[in-house]
Amino acid sequence: MKKKVAILFPGQGSQYEEMGKDIFDSNIEGSDTVSNLGSLVGEETARKIIEGRLDDLSKTRYAQLAIFLNSVLLYGKLKSMDIFDIEASIGLSLGEYSALCCAGLFNLEDGIKLVDIRGQIMSEGASGKGTMVAVMKSDIETIQSIIDDVKCGGLLSVCNLNSPSQVVVGGDFEAIERFESKCGERGIKRVVRLDVEGPFHTEILLESAEKFEDYLKNTNFGKIQYDVYSNFNTNSYMDMNGDEEIVDTLKKQMYSPVLFESCAKKLIMRGIDTFVEIGPGKSLSGFIKKIDKSCQVFNVQTLDDINNLRENINIF
Repeated sequence: MKKKVAILFPGQGSQYEEMGKDIFDSNIEGSDTVSNLGSLVGEETARKIIEGRLDDLSKTRYAQLAIFLNSVLLYGKLKSMDIFDIEASIGLSLGEYSALCCAGLFNLEDGIKLVDIRGQIMSEGASGKGTMVAVMKSDIETIQSIIDDVKCGGLLSVCNLNSPSQVVVGGDFEAIERFESKCGERGIKRVVRLDVEGPFHTEILLESAEKFEDYLKNTNFGKIQYDVYSNFNTNSYMDMNGDEEIVDTLKKQMYSPVLFESCAKKLIMRGIDTFVEIGPGKSLSGFIKKIDKSCQVFNVQTLDDINNLRENINIF
């Protein structure tokens, strides 16, 4: 009997210089879409995605598109090799769109259009209005109490619950500075500012999410092939009651905390003990190990990694 395997898809922040060059230069499923990317998102945007310069990929629109394309094309190649059966999937923020595309909720072209407009809308709605910090080795109760102490009418809230040892907080610049100072007073030693355009997954994006809803409503949704768990409420998209609930969930995902740890625990409770992270970086693999160190975790960032996975994964 084959092991139960879940796929993880990374979000913004995992990008790196010339990311996906081997994928974009190859002749794999989806490469025709890459060749025609300019017709979907504009020639300048397509060039920046394919060239993969870090100063471009640091911008929300380009980062999200590049990570999405990398992840989905790698998944297609991996799936075609039939190494293992996929039980379920989760993605982190943007990664949820990679997960949903790979599971069949929408096709690659529609996914590209959605991710492109999502990146633009998020950037317009949050850019320059604050930032985000990762808080290491503290519990959510302590973090929330500090937020309550220093918010003072400003924008400040939890954005991501990633693992038992990492919570991300976002807010306006002044509120974040008060939060950082109070963390030091409370003995929290590691609070790391993230390189982001603004405080994503906070109420600053409420209006942006309403705007994005119109694009979601005009997307053709297909039949999803396996469970993908929502960052917003940890529910599976397979259990959702039609397009209206899917649209509402994706809209709310933009301004609500990312519940990655809770989603991962749902998978582990199902008996899944093997995870494959597809796309740039290894952050989600690290989160899984913090959540349950007994889990087996693999990374696929390049086409060569797929061959290594086939040789090393024990699927039985």
